[in-house]
Amino acid sequence: EPSRVVEGLDVLAARGGEAPLDLPWLEDIEMTATPPEYLHEGTEVLLPFATTMQPRGTVITMRGRPIRGGRALVLTDGAADVPFVDDGKGGVIARWTLGGSTTLQAAARFGQVRVRQADAQRVVSIPDDAPRVTLEGAPRTVKLLDEPSIPLRYEVTDDHGLREVDLVLRAGAREERRVLSRPAGDAKVDRGGYELRARDPFFRRTYVPIEVRIEARDNDPIEGPKWGRSEAILIVPPQVGEPEALRYVALVKARDALTDLLADRIGQKAPDAGGAAAHAAHEVEAQATAKAAVERALDADYGGIRARGRIASLARGQLARLDEALAAERRSTTRAAHQKLLDETEGVLLAFDAGLRGLGYRDAQAVARRLADVADEAAAAAELLGNGDRGHGEARLGAAVTVLGGGGVELRKLGELGLDLGEIVANDLRRIARARGAGDWMHAELAARDLAARLRRPEPSFGGGGRGGVESGAPRGGPEPGDASSADESVAQSERDLEELARDHAAEMNAVAEELERASRPEDVEALREEAKRHAEAIREAVRDLPQPGAAPGSAESAAAAGREQAEAMAGALEQGRPEDAVQSGQGAMRSLGEAKRLGSQGRGFFPEERAGREAAEAQQALAEELAWAEEALRKLRQAASERAREGLGRSSQREGSLADRARDLRKRGERGDSRMPEEVLDRLDEAEQAMRDAQRALSEGDGEQGSERQRDAQRLLEMSRSEDQGQEGDGDPDGDRDMARKADIPDKDKHKGPEEFRRRVLEGLGSASEPRLREAVKRYAEGLLK
Repeated sequence: EPSRVVEGLDVLAARGGEAPLDLPWLEDIEMTATPPEYLHEGTEVLLPFATTMQPRGTVITMRGRPIRGGRALVLTDGAADVPFVDDGKGGVIARWTLGGSTTLQAAARFGQVRVRQADAQRVVSIPDDAPRVTLEGAPRTVKLLDEPSIPLRYEVTDDHGLREVDLVLRAGAREERRVLSRPAGDAKVDRGGYELRARDPFFRRTYVPIEVRIEARDNDPIEGPKWGRSEAILIVPPQVGEPEALRYVALVKARDALTDLLADRIGQKAPDAGGAAAHAAHEVEAQATAKAAVERALDADYGGIRARGRIASLARGQLARLDEALAAERRSTTRAAHQKLLDETEGVLLAFDAGLRGLGYRDAQAVARRLADVADEAAAAAELLGNGDRGHGEARLGAAVTVLGGGGVELRKLGELGLDLGEIVANDLRRIARARGAGDWMHAELAARDLAARLRRPEPSFGGGGRGGVESGAPRGGPEPGDASSADESVAQSERDLEELARDHAAEMNAVAEELERASRPEDVEALREEAKRHAEAIREAVRDLPQPGAAPGSAESAAAAGREQAEAMAGALEQGRPEDAVQSGQGAMRSLGEAKRLGSQGRGFFPEERAGREAAEAQQALAEELAWAEEALRKLRQAASERAREGLGRSSQREGSLADRARDLRKRGERGDSRMPEEVLDRLDEAEQAMRDAQRALSEGDGEQGSERQRDAQRLLEMSRSEDQGQEGDGDPDGDRDMARKADIPDKDKHKGPEEFRRRVLEGLGSASEPRLREAVKRYAEGLLK
């Protein structure tokens, strides 16, 4: 072989493992490119040795026929080699997985020397780009006080496919990720929205600016998933206590409007007969102005918080008191009537002022406790600095001191207690600053810890009326005694009384249910079992021709299939001796079949829909008879149980009457003076009392079912009467501990049935699924919850 001489000389002249002379090794060359599987693209035939652009991860296949045998042929890029192997057809084949852009050549290896073929294949690698994320309006800075609700709208695109879209919140060292979307089917575009609110849990304990981004991950298996990030929206949270301070200041302005109203009425004189109309018009206008100021303060949003709970209930109750007083004066324009209006206006102002002072007291305590956490952070930072860790300690201490300074300023706006505690914050910050300036980190830490301890006991430093304060070592205090109005405490007492009434009535309602349950006898159900089986078979026969589940939602076939499932559940409940569940399932089946009938009549010539509607109508007619039988059987069972439980129901009737009396007394107390409740609460209490009276009569007559139904109506009204946002004025009600410090009877351990009663109710409620196939699974789930 003369070529061996040429090859030998070429190898002999090699430098750095590369021969200087290129030699031909393959002929009849064919090339293909197979993109990565995740791209779902087919194989492409390449023109050999013409530059091509391919996605990263593509497999480049080179096939050819060797010109001379016995040579170790490879496919190389100059750094790595892939050997050619026999393709079983007299040729050889090699596959190269594309990473970065490269140039491929066939070559023969002789030991450590590589002799290339002159033909070169240039392959430009196309990397999988990171997702492109657009957040509407970003970048921008938002003050949470100005925008308590921040809508986020985003669009994400990727060249090949998306796997996940996250909302990312970052504040200092804290980070929280929330999954917004997991696109399916390698979607290349994803759009959506999210709303951040000022009361978001992430914001509650964050005092530094918050960076908000949308981040998306792609599906690249070659180099690993890549994240794309949007521009950021920077959210600046309010100072600690700033929302509460804004609310307090707004309510102070509302109080000022009531003060102006009172001053105006003091200056007014009782009109004579000729000036009565003008006087009445002036009084109506002045009162409307004052009420509008109060309503604006109650309805406004203050950085995510509102005037809710006790202060809102008190304010709206006093506004109703004003309306009644003005209506009384308009009916009788005498000097005595005007004096009565004046007295009532003064009482309203004093009541509102007492409620405002109570709110300021509670808010100051809540804000002080939050600042105590910041003071702990300052102490921890000073400790780091004392240990020589200046890198982290300086930044943390500076941030904590800034937050404390701003929070102290806002705290001083929250009434007398806030002013007292705010001055304490300012004084201790000066102590920290002196120690910080001297590099005395131990004393800086001690000052911060002392401040934290004081703020966790947010009581007045000094007390009046013979009472001490924190500085004198006295126990925790409260509003000063002898206030001009006890409205705040009166409203708080009414709330507690309403809470206790709702709780006691719920217990009585459960006692009636237990009495009826104990009076129910299995033999009554057993007597109906054979007849119930016949009706169950009739139910199954009635729905036998209805469609099976699986039709498109919103269609007549889907509704008919749902009706079939519910009807079969009714049949199963009848066979198992559960008539109450059977009636419930039967009523659901009737509704579903009625819907199928309605949709079928709108089929507009589409035969399957019309047929489903027609069959549903026939099944509904047959099922109505079976449901009527089941309802009658259930009524007889309940009637028999009520007869046996008559004695116990009589005792419950007496207790229900006592609860109705409590509701009446609570309503009467809420109709006057400082305890005045809003009109809607009084109306619900009146309706609840009437429902309790109806329940009392029904129970006394032995009608347990009717009595239970009216009890449920009364309980619903009591729950609706409770303050909608009770306890949400601040982060908590600091008076809660004091409210609990009252004398109460402790039940004997053998009589304390609360936990067991709760467990029984949960198991019965969750374990009574109308679908028989799910009953045992749901019951096991409920038991797991209560372990």
